Amino acid sequence: TGWVGLGFSPTGFMPESDVVIGWVKDGRGYLKDRFAATRTVPPIDHFQNVQLLSSSEAEGMTILEFKRKLAACEPKDRSIEEGTTRIIYSYNDNDPVSEDSPARHQVSGRVSVNLLSGTGNVEPASLEADHVKISLLNSNVRVPATPTTYWCSPFKLPVLQDEAHIIRFDPVVQRNHEELIHHIVVYQCGDDIQPFLNVSWDCDNPPDNVPSQVRKCRGLTVITAWAVGGAGFSFPSHVGLPMSGATGTQYVLMETHYNNEQSRSTYVDSSGMAVYYTPTKRQNDGAIFQLGHIVSPLLLIPPGLSSVEVQNTCPGRCTRAALPVGGINVFASLLHSHTVGTAVWVEHIRNKTKLPNIDQNFNYDFNFQDVVLLRNEVKILPDDEIQVFCRYDTSDRTAVTIGGEGTLDEMCLAFLLVYPKPTVAACLSQVQRRSFVARYIVPAVVAGYYVNTVNSTADDETQVKQLAADLRRIDFSTGASVRLWRDNYLRDRLRSYICSPPGIDGLVKLDVIADPPTTTAETPVPCVGTTEEQNLPGRSAALGSVFGSVSSFSLITIACIRLYMR
Repeated sequence: TGWVGLGFSPTGFMPESDVVIGWVKDGRGYLKDRFAATRTVPPIDHFQNVQLLSSSEAEGMTILEFKRKLAACEPKDRSIEEGTTRIIYSYNDNDPVSEDSPARHQVSGRVSVNLLSGTGNVEPASLEADHVKISLLNSNVRVPATPTTYWCSPFKLPVLQDEAHIIRFDPVVQRNHEELIHHIVVYQCGDDIQPFLNVSWDCDNPPDNVPSQVRKCRGLTVITAWAVGGAGFSFPSHVGLPMSGATGTQYVLMETHYNNEQSRSTYVDSSGMAVYYTPTKRQNDGAIFQLGHIVSPLLLIPPGLSSVEVQNTCPGRCTRAALPVGGINVFASLLHSHTVGTAVWVEHIRNKTKLPNIDQNFNYDFNFQDVVLLRNEVKILPDDEIQVFCRYDTSDRTAVTIGGEGTLDEMCLAFLLVYPKPTVAACLSQVQRRSFVARYIVPAVVAGYYVNTVNSTADDETQVKQLAADLRRIDFSTGASVRLWRDNYLRDRLRSYICSPPGIDGLVKLDVIADPPTTTAETPVPCVGTTEEQNLPGRSAALGSVFGSVSSFSLITIACIRLYMR
């Protein structure tokens, strides 16, 4: 008995939520469309845009089935879009006296879900009958008493005479460590990691005897990836990741990100990943294609802004060199940023014409990062251009946010699950360091926008940590400092790119290109009120005249792929 409530929320909290409240009394179902402007009983909407289909109440359970349109065409409704939907819920065991006055809830909560995309989280029982499960687990790692640690553990996969296919993975998070484990990524490595199979280490401070080739496999070819809030993932029945045999993966390195916010010294962790494979090869060899911004301090985001956009471009001349003639098919995606990220989306451009987005999440939730199956596979052809956008809200921050591995740092990445396997594993970019120093850092120092004296502005890969420390001291408290950032950082078109062929035998090459990204005007989708068409958020507006207040910016970087094989 009693009433139940369900709401679609922009934040996961009650204010500004599109709500329905209903109950069953004397065999009759009641349901009303409401809008919660504040933390009070939501009043009934003037326009009722929900339809009750069925209702029942038995054995302490109330079931109300209703339908509504995906698109919101009146101010007090919220569209249901691709990506994250934040659901709030509540209930009370007592039926309301009237529709206008339901009693205060007894229980309430919130959850993030993907309503329009599948998660691929089918049960292992639906896999091939000959599938085998293996566990890649950390071995009683004493987690360092620091906020951020990346831990590296190497493994050898089963040796099979013929190539097999990895078909599913599941996160294995130790009980009570749910808040500790931020993400787990498994990378392909070469056989030179074999002498280190019985040891593990802090990824950023490896033992001296770990050679550079072993260290380098971290960050190259991704085999599986999981992040906070996500579940397991099963590949479609026609795709698998090659394993063992003559050409499949044999050695891997598992990277675990420990988010030890309280710097506790008592954590001992054995979390990891369960991997399922089948010796029965499927129709297609799959892979993970990584795009976005290099994890680097050169991803610079000022504080106090409600909307800052980062754009990373993989030009057509790069996909021409990287993809087979028939292109690749994207069947799933994992979008990734950190705590100030509010949206991530992947745009697709062919012959200077913008196609539908490959994937999009305009309601990004850091605590709910899941691999999602696309409703329809997307074909990427040679010469196509791919752009990865991230939007950030730093309005609650007073200090600059930079790119990095820490949870309070930022990232902008898209992991596309594709087949057939392309000849590259990653297409990443960043602002060119020398240009960044010369055109932004030096003028900022001269203008006095650093809180303290800069220790180093050297254009040297070994100075990254020092550069990060310097960037955190930038003072963005004046409109002039934001203008300097806009003029000399955002408009810089000289970019670095990283080339990362699959496997561990490719050389990583940094270079400079000067091609501006292809931009095509986006036509807004009208709100037509159907279940198929949706009025999705477009790109941010142009710069306002008041810098440092609620403004919107776009940071553009270009990624290019080149192959340098031994």
